[in-house]
Amino acid sequence: MNFLHLKYFLTVAEELNITRAAERLYISQQSLSNHISNLERELEVKLFTRSPKLSLTYAGDLLVQTATQILGLQSQYLSKVGDINRQYMGVLRVGISYTCGLALLPDILPRFRAEFPMVDFSLFEGNSSQLEEELSHGRLDLIICFQPIMLEGVEMVPLIEDRLMLVVPRQFTEQVFGDRAEEMRRQFAGGADITAFQQAPFILLKRGNRVRSIVDQYLNRSFFKPKIVLETENTVTTLAMAKADVGIVFCPELFLRTIHIPAAQATTDRLDLFPLTDPATVSRLVVGYRQDRALSHFAQRFILITQDVLSRE
Repeated sequence: MNFLHLKYFLTVAEELNITRAAERLYISQQSLSNHISNLERELEVKLFTRSPKLSLTYAGDLLVQTATQILGLQSQYLSKVGDINRQYMGVLRVGISYTCGLALLPDILPRFRAEFPMVDFSLFEGNSSQLEEELSHGRLDLIICFQPIMLEGVEMVPLIEDRLMLVVPRQFTEQVFGDRAEEMRRQFAGGADITAFQQAPFILLKRGNRVRSIVDQYLNRSFFKPKIVLETENTVTTLAMAKADVGIVFCPELFLRTIHIPAAQATTDRLDLFPLTDPATVSRLVVGYRQDRALSHFAQRFILITQDVLSRE
């Protein structure tokens, strides 16, 4: 039994599908099946039942836990050896939400790779619960997400506070306020009064999204019921619709940098950006890692690079 066997086994255990697992590992299905069969022969147990569909046996369940621990210890050992030799070889496994990844990684990764060219960077994208699940099982070294982190035993390093912005097509502002549009833009730059847009159409993210949960609480406290013309899963779609004058949207300030709108810019050619002042619409972005696992030098540097990138915004 070797590390490669364990890595292949865990991938199959996660997917419970040989085809998808082989695609993730960039090997043939036959080669992957042979690795699993060899591992079963070596251990003299069946790790999977193969009908009616692939599933783990009791022995397979036990090996998932053991293999995760073994590979986690291997990763820590390689990191420590790399630190000792100042070669910094190993793997950094980072989990991040789709929105944050799009906003942050293009600025962070080039700096990190320039400093640690021998470190393999592994990225997992998912929602908060998925990130916590991967971290809890030792499949990630760091996660970047918004508080709260519900998982116990996690050390959190604060990054920035991110507020929600009301993104309003400029023509909507002009329709609502008429000759007073410029005056209200200056006033709303310090905080929007959403009730002014009672008759305007809104585009919201679908329920289950973290931003939608914050928006719903804010709307309830404001006793405001928006005229919803569209709900979508994708923040990029909401902004595209706002640019097309379809409706008003709520967007995290952090995400606006993905469409090259500086956080301090109050307006664009097509959009007005008004901050929300309710404290509940402000979230704190953090880096989280397990307290029972020592961070490698390059993981610590990744955190510092992330902090530095965000401090320049």
